[in-house]
Amino acid sequence: MINKLKKSSKKVKYSLILLGFFGIILYSFDTFKTDDFDNFNKRDFDFSGTNSLFIETNNGLKFNWITTTKTAGVYELISQRKTIISKGKTDIGRVHTVSLDYIIEENTVFRFGGENESMTEVKIRPNVSYHNSEYKNVDSLFIVGDVHGRYNELINLLQKSHIIDQNLDWITGKSHLVFLGDLFDRGNDVTKVLWFIYELEQKAELSGGKVHLVLGNHEIMTMTKDLRYLSAKESTIAGVYRIKYDYMFHPNKSFLGSWLSLKPSVLKIDKNLLAHGGVVDLGTNSISGFNRIVKNYMQDPMFLEIMQDYPDSTKYDPQAWRAMHYFFYNEESPFWYRGYVEYDTLQPQLNAMLKKYKSKIHIVAHTPLATITQKHEGKLLTTDLNEAATQLLLLVKNKKKYSRFKIDSEGKISELN
Repeated sequence: MINKLKKSSKKVKYSLILLGFFGIILYSFDTFKTDDFDNFNKRDFDFSGTNSLFIETNNGLKFNWITTTKTAGVYELISQRKTIISKGKTDIGRVHTVSLDYIIEENTVFRFGGENESMTEVKIRPNVSYHNSEYKNVDSLFIVGDVHGRYNELINLLQKSHIIDQNLDWITGKSHLVFLGDLFDRGNDVTKVLWFIYELEQKAELSGGKVHLVLGNHEIMTMTKDLRYLSAKESTIAGVYRIKYDYMFHPNKSFLGSWLSLKPSVLKIDKNLLAHGGVVDLGTNSISGFNRIVKNYMQDPMFLEIMQDYPDSTKYDPQAWRAMHYFFYNEESPFWYRGYVEYDTLQPQLNAMLKKYKSKIHIVAHTPLATITQKHEGKLLTTDLNEAATQLLLLVKNKKKYSRFKIDSEGKISELN
């Protein structure tokens, strides 16, 4: 595998004005008009295909997408047996919506686009399986830190690392690929990144490989209505659909939200313990136990309200509300912890934590550095970068140990020192 990889001041004012303008849009959906939307095209945002695909799963299915030009929208929903479940056209416009009285119980394909534009195809499967917390006997492990909506940079990095080809198909066999959280916020292509990873999961499984997504603090922030870092383009997508952005990832009423709610917050692959921020103590003796708590909390309606200034005591028990808020937002949670990266004096704490969870290496993101780095005598590996999605970590098993490498956006592979 290694040989293969080797081959292979006015401006500030203007930005503040824009930030305030898009903030108004985010919270004023009822005043957003199609004419306003047309003006955004002048900013060269790409809304086509999965850039803007939102599937609402509240009372059937509601498909929403945006075309590049004003045209009739066209769609087909196709069964696993390749029969047409539903097809049709929408009125001429840029924003298209189709509601179907249908529940996804088997693998289906949704094809959509514009009458005078190219079609996009998404393979949709039922969200019924909960992601495991532990995996063993993995020979090659790729880990990507915070992506933050940088789709083009991510695709380039995965291609240069020979994980996917020019058609975005999986080409690395039985390897595992881990996205270590924070796909959301800052960048303009969060929605497209999510749909890409969603589809890559299926492609990897067909080859015996595996794609993992570990939840980070920005996933939790978005789902709980903390939208401080939302980009202009992503805000616009929700605006034209007359919804708030967090609703696009509602854990029960949106397709991608349901998918995300089944993802782990801590993952163990052989003796490698992975979390977005870092693990101090999960409060449970098992990783799977902690992940079950996260999953159950995310199904509780109170989860969506934990970023309010105060608990609504008419709806929720204040003590339970505070406990849930602390669980997700305290600085020592696996979503937020930075201590191991920022301080060189915490190796005893790290050693005790690794011993408790029967691990040898802790791999984290969340705290950006200039390059992928190992700390604490190699027991901590960091993957978050100042420039997101420009390097990834590769671990290749050699008997009972892993050789450690980093790969950059030019495809250069270097051994970690």
